[in-house]
Amino acid sequence: MPLELDLACPAASRPRDSGESREVAAERSAGEHAVQPARLAPTIAAAATPAFLSHPLTRNYPYNVAAPSAGELHLWRFRCEWLPVPVQEGDSWLSKSERERARLHPNAALRKRFISARVVVRWIVGNLFDCEPQAVDLQDDGNEKLRARHPRDGRGITIDIAYGGIWIVIGVASATLGLSVVVPSPAAAPDETPEASQRRARYGSLCNALRYAPVDIDVELLFSHSANGAFDLAEHGRWHVLDVPMAGKIRAAVALAQPAMQRLTQVHAFGWPKALAFGQVNA
Repeated sequence: MPLELDLACPAASRPRDSGESREVAAERSAGEHAVQPARLAPTIAAAATPAFLSHPLTRNYPYNVAAPSAGELHLWRFRCEWLPVPVQEGDSWLSKSERERARLHPNAALRKRFISARVVVRWIVGNLFDCEPQAVDLQDDGNEKLRARHPRDGRGITIDIAYGGIWIVIGVASATLGLSVVVPSPAAAPDETPEASQRRARYGSLCNALRYAPVDIDVELLFSHSANGAFDLAEHGRWHVLDVPMAGKIRAAVALAQPAMQRLTQVHAFGWPKALAFGQVNA
């Protein structure tokens, strides 16, 4: 059966760096707008597991990690207080628009979280493109979806940022991607199972990648025991959905577009302990 409206995608205009998570916003906005779901195309419930390369989170960028090419994904996980450089240096990297957005945040905690994420994004992209972080030209849709182009050869990458509790998660790829992190909250159903939370994360990742276009997906496929899923969504294209391991009751997933049937083959993961293994369903 199709996914019910309590998991409907949030409106595209809702800010993703607000105090509430995207998933809570999705539930709160359910029913605000009646949408016509996209036609559901044949869906494949499992996909080949990509190779996972684990990297420790350090302030020295790995010299052998280049900008992601087709079929590659970079994932970063770090606490809000972690920065690769001193605070004052990181602040100097921000653009005028980023400073203004930080100033408009309703409290110091959200402001600090936003700044930390943008400083790390600029540090990552600066290393990938071999340029100064403050020189990185980030194209921002205002909803934590970013694009950047190499200043010399024009190569483009897509960046997505998600927040979950104390964690900031960043995804980087050459293709369109979407992240979703589900954190238990008082508004959640008290009897929600870990499997239901993972389903919400998987669906949220597709919503975020598709910029909240209405999508109708069979709920049973989202409950799959496989941590990798390949979804063929007709006019929305083919997508690889991968569970992202998180600690405790937090659940996360990432959706990556597969243009020209280019499957996901390699994931570089930064900041995950060995105890949290990719390619496995969270216990």
